[in-house]
Amino acid sequence: MSSDTVQVWGYVAPNVRAARIRQVIARVGVAFAVSGVGVALVLTLALGVTGVLPVLVTVVLGLVIGAIVTTVMTIVGPGRLGRRLPLVEPEERDRKRVDSLLSGLGFQLGIPVSSVAVVAYPMVNGAALTLGRREPVVVITTGALRELETIELEALLARELGELRLGLVGLNSIVAYWDSVFHRASRRLSDWQREESVLLDRLGVSVTRYPPAMASVLEKARTSRSMRTTSLPAWLWLCPVGVEDLDEDLQLREQLLLDEVWTIGAS
Repeated sequence: MSSDTVQVWGYVAPNVRAARIRQVIARVGVAFAVSGVGVALVLTLALGVTGVLPVLVTVVLGLVIGAIVTTVMTIVGPGRLGRRLPLVEPEERDRKRVDSLLSGLGFQLGIPVSSVAVVAYPMVNGAALTLGRREPVVVITTGALRELETIELEALLARELGELRLGLVGLNSIVAYWDSVFHRASRRLSDWQREESVLLDRLGVSVTRYPPAMASVLEKARTSRSMRTTSLPAWLWLCPVGVEDLDEDLQLREQLLLDEVWTIGAS
């Protein structure tokens, strides 16, 4: 297997983690340059520094401060992406249902069972975030708990666990955070964001071995969509509410799952 692919649960997937690391490096590099130069310029003007050596010292000091600021923001900032999400405690029956599915998935896939947070949104949706915690958290909506059959909810949870398994949650959170800082949020999904969504859909199917379940999740996410935006960057969600051509995008993802010849399963 080449370095461009990785095997996850019997499915040979593109190695998107490497590409995401490069995106993180690029964004953190820009943040460091902007903050370092900005601090150096402010110090130079505020202190009235003149002369080559004093200016060089000020520049070095500015870069050091910029590196510290960038590092702190990169560590703390992504965990605050979900700070405005309306988190709620699930009903006892829903909690037991989710815990049972996660326990089964964890045993089946040989990975630690992740925490789950429930958000009071009426639409069917899900995501994987850090939420300021050490371990990533699977986020599902009250709409998903209400509308999805058990096999469909299992497919949604398996999809988000796939994002954890690929090591994308922390990296995606960093990319989303710095994009929000630089106001790079777009109403259109980029090619890599679309490709990652399709990959995660397929990983969900590779676990449940039942493509119609994941396709039904996408269909219910599309038809239950009752919000134009959320406090999270759109592309972090299963259903990226607020982006253009969303109906066509979800229908295409659904059709791709149903048209593909599946010979894979969790291993």
